[in-house]
Amino acid sequence: MFVTQPRWKSLCCALAGGLLLTLTAVRADPLPLDRNRDTFRAAAAALTGNPAAYEAERKQLDNYLLAPYLDYARLNRDLATVSAATAQQFLAAEASTQLGRQFRRDYLAELARRADWPAFLAFDTGNLPLSTELRCQRVQALLAADRTGDARRELLELWPTGQSLPTVCDGPLAVARDRGWLDSTRVWQRLRLAADAGNAGLAGVLARLLPADETVAGERLAGAVADPEATLKSAAQWLDAPGQREAVVRALQRRARATIDSAIDHWSLLSSRFAFSTAERSAVLHELALYAAVAYRPDAEDWFERVPMEARSEQLAEWQLRAALARQDWPAVLKVVDGLPPALAAAPRSRYWRGRALGATRRPGEARDVYATLATETNFHGFLAADRLDAPYVICPREIEPDPARAAALRGQRDVARALELQAVGWLPEAARAWDFARQGLGEADRRQLLLLASSQGWHDRVVFALSSGDDQRFYSLRFPLAERATVQRETARNALDPAWTYALIRAESAWQPDVRSPANAYGLMQLLPATGQRMARQLGMSWLGPGTLLDPEANISLGTRYLAQQAERFQGSPWLATAAYNAGPAPVLRWVDERGTLPADVFIETIPYRETRDYVTRVLAFSVIYDWRLNGAARPLSARLPDPGRPLAPAAVTLARRTVSCGNP
Repeated sequence: MFVTQPRWKSLCCALAGGLLLTLTAVRADPLPLDRNRDTFRAAAAALTGNPAAYEAERKQLDNYLLAPYLDYARLNRDLATVSAATAQQFLAAEASTQLGRQFRRDYLAELARRADWPAFLAFDTGNLPLSTELRCQRVQALLAADRTGDARRELLELWPTGQSLPTVCDGPLAVARDRGWLDSTRVWQRLRLAADAGNAGLAGVLARLLPADETVAGERLAGAVADPEATLKSAAQWLDAPGQREAVVRALQRRARATIDSAIDHWSLLSSRFAFSTAERSAVLHELALYAAVAYRPDAEDWFERVPMEARSEQLAEWQLRAALARQDWPAVLKVVDGLPPALAAAPRSRYWRGRALGATRRPGEARDVYATLATETNFHGFLAADRLDAPYVICPREIEPDPARAAALRGQRDVARALELQAVGWLPEAARAWDFARQGLGEADRRQLLLLASSQGWHDRVVFALSSGDDQRFYSLRFPLAERATVQRETARNALDPAWTYALIRAESAWQPDVRSPANAYGLMQLLPATGQRMARQLGMSWLGPGTLLDPEANISLGTRYLAQQAERFQGSPWLATAAYNAGPAPVLRWVDERGTLPADVFIETIPYRETRDYVTRVLAFSVIYDWRLNGAARPLSARLPDPGRPLAPAAVTLARRTVSCGNP
């Protein structure tokens, strides 16, 4: 997930006044816990501009377990003048904690800024994971200490990446070039990684580092990344040589992803001009076949047949299946599924389509056998298989048995206690860091009890993330919490939404992490963009105080359910189309309906071109069944939530009797 900037991290740089490092001491008159929390919040608020108030509040917190976070913020305020002795004093008190590791990184960055390389090496323990920037500064420190071998080893570990390195790496890289550490082989290695990553700027820089007799080939490879169309037009005049062929292959692959029709036209002109190797030809044909299928070109199957068997990937096989489904060519679907690699054939999705194909090709007995096995599984396709058989859903829950003694011992561990207390006072990014650090040193039994502790105080996202694989997924009450229940019930009733569907969407969007912020700038439990949130607030007559409004769970759910209801209205009440629109936006969904609106709902979902949206829809719908069961002890048939495109959600689907749930054979 993606978390917001830590509030104390932003505070530390705005402090005024001198440094007074106060380490934890024992007081004879400890404050009550609630008073400690209030005093802590008051001290944190005073950090930015009221030194006297801060000092008064801080003096009352000597025995409070979060007091070192205030000390940390003060150290960061004056980091430019913190002496090695003062830094070491704090680190000695926090030697084994997450906060100590964090401060060590901060202080290393400050020592690098000062170019105090001896002190940098003294504070660099060598076993602390560092950012790329700090690792480049470590190279600089090693060079300054004349530890050339260690510096070379560190830099060459950083070198093979398709991403640009931070600017602080420029100096060490210049030294590496001057000393001959970066020969032609290594430059080509990174140039190809940059091409794989689509990093045209880096590819261009690296091409200029090649020897003169290799520069043209390097620049053409970089050009294939920056402008594949121009590269392919120019290639018609190139001589046939290995470097030119590599550039053409890269350009064709990138052009296929952007505009498959153009890539196919260029291939028809260039495939006979260059003596492509078998591997090069296969690489191009793979991409042409893949994106012909993604575009649902009518000749997609012809392109599949041109790809040598040894060059076919699982991704290509999946898209061959989708292309056959889009044509509703059930014999072809069965042929593709029966030819899948074992791991892919065993996936619930593949087995479901095998059952559908068997049923469509008049082999109902075999189809029932496939469905019967699949219907014992708790997933989207397992629920659909159960609907095909009119069988109960199989949900076989597990529970963690509370262990009060172990839980009490955990609460006594410093990083565990800090994590729980940070969550309680609302410092969520810091709490997550402390939690992750604390879990690393725990055995499995302790980790389980820690999940109960977090769940008991409403810290659901950490629990969800921890129970994400294997048999842990059967801890349904922990993985699918009925959080913010009063708000969800009120807002779903107001917007005529199914509470189970709303719960499922929240769970899929944020895993109940209220402070989450995505790279697309979506906020909070229901991951709303600020513009969307503001528009919904205006419609509802709610106050809008900027994007931070979306970090309040109640406000986020009120605004998010209103937006979800609008998508449902747009798509005639269809939960799955509205779910797709919530994820991808309504415009692509309307386009897909125009292109393939005659397909049955289950087939349509499988042919959604965006992988993220395709997986999102199936995840939300499966979660809807589980939440329906959690809320009501039974669940409406999943198929009732899947009206075919263009058809409204039938009123009967809302009032339909719920399907019973059994444990099956755990």
